[in-house]
Amino acid sequence: MELRQLKYFIATAEELHFRKAAERVHVAQPALSQAIHQLEEEIGTLLFERNNRNVALTAAGKVFYARARVMADNACMAAREARGVGRGDAGTVAIGFISTAAMKVLPATLRHFKEVIPAAQLELLELGPGEQMEELARGHLDIGLTISEVLDEGFRVLEIDREPLIAALPETQAFAALDKVNLGDLADHSIITPSRHPRRGYYETVADAYRKAGVRPANIQCVRMIQTGLMLVGAGLGISLVPESFKAIQIKGVIYRPLADPRTEIAVSAVWRSDNVSPLLHKFVTELGEVFPH
Repeated sequence: MELRQLKYFIATAEELHFRKAAERVHVAQPALSQAIHQLEEEIGTLLFERNNRNVALTAAGKVFYARARVMADNACMAAREARGVGRGDAGTVAIGFISTAAMKVLPATLRHFKEVIPAAQLELLELGPGEQMEELARGHLDIGLTISEVLDEGFRVLEIDREPLIAALPETQAFAALDKVNLGDLADHSIITPSRHPRRGYYETVADAYRKAGVRPANIQCVRMIQTGLMLVGAGLGISLVPESFKAIQIKGVIYRPLADPRTEIAVSAVWRSDNVSPLLHKFVTELGEVFPH
């Protein structure tokens, strides 16, 4: 059974006139009549009652028409969806992200992308840098938003955004009186920072900031997420260096101050496999550049 036969049958069932049905589907009447006859032979029953004056659906024809209409509509929908995916106007992008990206890069990008390509489906997975690379390598992710250094062959990297690190401090009278903070003044405080990963990333950026300031912290307390570190800062257990966008997180007992030392920035980058030819993925990368131009 061919889609062409279904189209011819539907046109005839709705027109109940072979000539008009043939004109509607832009085919010669003998060709349409032959296609209907072949369809009836394939099904094994008559679909139309024919005489010199009238054409009418048989009981079997009425049942087949209801099903054929659904099949034809589904085929048209499938074709539209396939064309959309081929053009990059539909489909799914699986996105891995870290909490740093979730504060600024991800919300701005998703809002813009849904406006530009509303039919796109976005699958979001919060994963650590190493987990993102593993899932990208397996083909389970299309793109990752990370802060880790990526030197692996077979991947493309696009730096999206940079923002300065600021100090998250316990809300003490001494810290509240400061407009800016020198890292040298924090040497006696415990540093709360995300854990070190096999790939160079957040931990190393914080360590570099202290090293450039000539400071060796008294103690380093590692946590899995920046937000967890902020809870510990609020409890008075130490201080943390966080991206500036984290000022939006208001936690009791935590205040934020810019650093007086030379500016230290954290970069968020997009990573994807070089061999991923998804049109929708490449549109997503293009729109990232639109939201965060360099």
